[in-house]
Order: sequence, then C-alpha cells, then structure tokens
Amino acid sequence: MDYRSILLTSGVLTLLAIATLVAEFFRNRPGGIDVATLSSCRSRINAWWLLFGSLVCALLLGAAFTTLFFGVVAFWALREYVTITPTRLADHKMLVGVFFVLTPLQFLLVGVDGKWFESVFRYDPYFFYSAMIPSLALLVLPACVALSDDTKYFLERIAKLQVGLLICVYSLSFVPALLTIPLPERVVGATASTDVSDLPAVDIGRVVSTPFEQSVSALPSDSDVVEELSDVSDDALKDGDGRRHVELTSERKRNSSNVTLLFVFVLLTQISDFSQYSWSLIFPKHKIAPHVNSNRTYEGLVFGVLTTVIFAIALWKFTPFDAWQKAAFAGVVISCMGFAGNITVSAIKRDQGVEDYGELIEGHNGVLDRIDSLCFAAPVFFHYVRIFS
Repeated sequence: MDYRSILLTSGVLTLLAIATLVAEFFRNRPGGIDVATLSSCRSRINAWWLLFGSLVCALLLGAAFTTLFFGVVAFWALREYVTITPTRLADHKMLVGVFFVLTPLQFLLVGVDGKWFESVFRYDPYFFYSAMIPSLALLVLPACVALSDDTKYFLERIAKLQVGLLICVYSLSFVPALLTIPLPERVVGATASTDVSDLPAVDIGRVVSTPFEQSVSALPSDSDVVEELSDVSDDALKDGDGRRHVELTSERKRNSSNVTLLFVFVLLTQISDFSQYSWSLIFPKHKIAPHVNSNRTYEGLVFGVLTTVIFAIALWKFTPFDAWQKAAFAGVVISCMGFAGNITVSAIKRDQGVEDYGELIEGHNGVLDRIDSLCFAAPVFFHYVRIFS
C-alpha cells in the first residue's frame, strides 16, 4: 500500500472508531436518540467494521489475498442465493460445477499474473474473465440442465441460476479486477542532465542560445529525459571543464494506485447506499417501488446521487482521473448502479418470500444484502476506469 492508500484507509477507520464511540455514548445516555434509530445506526457501524476491516486486511496481504477474499465472498453470496431459490435433484451436478469449477476459475483468471499469463497463452487474461461466464457459461448451463432429462420448470431453473451466477460471481469479480487496470502516469519532478554537445546539430543553436528561463522543447530520445524543464541558470549549465549542460526535471508518478482505486470504489458504494437510505428517511413521501423496497424514495435517490458525487469530487485526487468532472460522473455511475443492485436484490427476495438472505451481519443479514450495490456497480465502474482514466 502506498501513502495515499494508508492515508485513506486510516481516515476511514478513524471515522468508524469515532462513530462507534458516539453511538456508545448515546446508548448509555437515557432519554437521548430514539432507540430504534440508534439500533439501526449501531448495526450499520458494525457492518462497516466487518466490511472495511476485512478489506484492509486483504489489501495489506496483497493482490492475491484480495482476490481470494472476494472469491470467498462470491462463493458465500451464491450459496445464500441458491438456498432461497428452489432447485431440483437433477440440478445438483450442475451446481457442483458452478460452485467448484466456474467460480474458482473466474477469480483465478482475475488474480493470475497478467504478464506471465500473456507470455504463456499470448492473450491478456482480461479477455477470458470478462467473456467466460457471459459468453460460455451462461450458454452452456441451459444445455447442461437439458441433459439432466428433467424439463419441469426448465426456463425458471436456468434463469434463476444464470442470474445468480451473473450477480454473485461474474459482477463481483470486477472488484478485485480493479487491481489489474494499468493506471496512467504523470510527469512531476526528479533531476537528470544531458551534455549540450551531444544534441543534434539541427537544433543545437536554438536550444542553447535561447534564454534559459524558457523551456527547452527539443531533446534527443536516447537521453531518456523529457518532457518538463524547470528554470535553469547559466551557472547550472557549466561544469568544471567549461562544457554546457541542460538540467532537466522528470519523474513519472501515479495519480492513484490500484489499491487506492479499489478502496475508493468500495467506500463510494457504501456512501451511496447509506446516503440514499438516509435521504429516503428524511423525505419518505414519494416511494419508487413500495412493493419491492418500501425505504427508497425518488428524493432519496436524487439526493443520494448528489451526495455521492460530492464525495467523489472530494476524493478525486485519490483516483486516476485527470479531471474532476470524470470523478464526478464516476460518482453518478456508482450511485445509480448501486441503486439498481439494491432494488433488484430486494425484488428477488420479495419474489421468493424471504426477508433477508442470511444472518452473517447484524442489521444487514447475509452477505448478498451487503454487497448488492458492489455487484452491480463493479463491472460498469471497471470499464469506465479502463476507458476514461
């Protein structure tokens, strides 16, 4: 982890510690905040401790452990999903293949060393993990179900399994895939020098004779120095034997590391989820889909998106984007896709007649309840970064 990642993670964990102390203070103070509201806040804080604590530990252990961490989360989420969606005995062999072949293979392709994979197979692993499940698995699965010789509820069975595989495994795999994106670099500082006598004759007169407060625009490519010049005095251009040198400044530095990018993405999804929920409580009148999720309102969605955009702009320097407008639109993408994930997973639960997927996290029962926003936002944000960073 670089200093940006350490700064960001330390800040988030510090805020969580402060929030925990504040919640405990009001809990022990009689006649304070409403008990139900306080209980909900404490539940969310506990859920964030589990999420961010686990994520920070995985990031500290490296990219391989981070990929493994999300692979385990995907396996657990898919297990919860399959538990509430009835299957038939004929589907069990196929489910074994999904759990113990497709899911590990997807995350193995995400976590494998890209240079080694490309040297062996001549292809970037991105082309495999981005296409394997949607173009192969989702087409092969119906054939496997048909080969089981059980046609009862055929369409319903394959649709449920395809949706689960798409949400829980394929989409979530793009979170650790953020660690594999080649991020842009910018020139910022470091010193190098070149002997003026080695410069090409065609440009030497202009380069040496111009005032040294001006930038030198032409340098030989084999000097391996570059793109930016600071003000250079005449004394700095002379060495002991009287030859003239040009002092150059150049250093390539990343705007953001992949670890920082991943952490910012997870942080913004949680900010979006919480802000949409909070604004919906403040403006509870106009429900978006009351039979699917009674907590979400149009006002909550709009103000939640705006809140996420503000935080995205504030965290712009921690991202690889070269303009704050791109970071702002990334906030819109994350917030809107997070809402889509939340409302979709809520609809699945209502269809199956369940309240929550499990009881892993207090207040946010089950893994899938906690990662629904991540699942929907991850693939869109991943490709947004690849295109616009």
